[in-house]
Amino acid sequence: MAELRATEVARFFARPDPSARCILIFGNDAGLVSERASTLAATVLGDDADALSHIHLDSAEIAADPKRLADEAYAIPMFGGTRCISVRVQGAGSIVPALEPLIATPPEDAFVVIAAGELRKTAPLRKLFAAAANAVAIACYADDAQALSRVIDEETNAAGLAVAGDAREALTALLGGDRMASRGEVVKLCLYAAGKGEITIEDVRAIVGDASAFAVDEAVDAAASGDAEGFARAYRRLVAAGTADFAVIGAAVRHFDMLHRARAAVDAGTPPDRALPPQIFFRRRPVVSRQVTIWSLPRIERALDILNRAVVDSRLRGAISVEVVGQAMLAISAIAGSRRRAA
Repeated sequence: MAELRATEVARFFARPDPSARCILIFGNDAGLVSERASTLAATVLGDDADALSHIHLDSAEIAADPKRLADEAYAIPMFGGTRCISVRVQGAGSIVPALEPLIATPPEDAFVVIAAGELRKTAPLRKLFAAAANAVAIACYADDAQALSRVIDEETNAAGLAVAGDAREALTALLGGDRMASRGEVVKLCLYAAGKGEITIEDVRAIVGDASAFAVDEAVDAAASGDAEGFARAYRRLVAAGTADFAVIGAAVRHFDMLHRARAAVDAGTPPDRALPPQIFFRRRPVVSRQVTIWSLPRIERALDILNRAVVDSRLRGAISVEVVGQAMLAISAIAGSRRRAA
């Protein structure tokens, strides 16, 4: 069954295939990974499930004792029904040896739902699921405008609110990157506008305009524009305010992925401003458009190598992750600065 296409995900979540007892949910949108893992667990357990039917395990526990996962998956439910074993992948320990026997001989009374971060196609865990006929992998990447619109509609309809056209456009531009954070911002906006009947752009500016995403974008834009001092100031403020370093490096990876697509379009003849995706906030568009002109495809690929290596190093060296991320972003800034001076 391998990796589900985007059009197949909703159908699978509505009615999980009982022949696919092991499900891998992964990607760079941690909020969407978490949301989908929780939704799938609730679906397979049903409304009448007891607390003992949902088991939570950490990948470190499984890596240390691979038989633990099989013991839980093959256990016969005391009160009948279906069990769900939710596994959170974090750290360096591998759970592949523990999963191989489960995929070879799937449990009959349990689903194993694995939530992981970004995985390359060559990652052992992803390769294991890609080769399995009776397992499913679901990728979770940053929401596009259409997916964000669905999130907005779900929450505003539940709150009995309409959204003005310019408010929707501005809100869509401000959201994305993390499904859970996006949904939380829309919920907060609905609470603010409760009783008004319609959400206006003034409401969006008052509530979502102060979200930390603005500050993260400011830091990423400074680095991508070659402004090392500007990045250093913005990064210090983010860290002091409690913003996680992985939020900054994650935003940078997504930004340079977008720059890569935009630059490829420019090289094919598209004007820089038209090569940008519509969800970029209108106030950022001139800055990002300038970035597209100073970053060539080879330089963007070099930047992505630096950022992806920093993602791994920051996890392995958690005690100094703030410094690891900061140094990687300053390296990006140096590349942009040299290209800007050359231009």
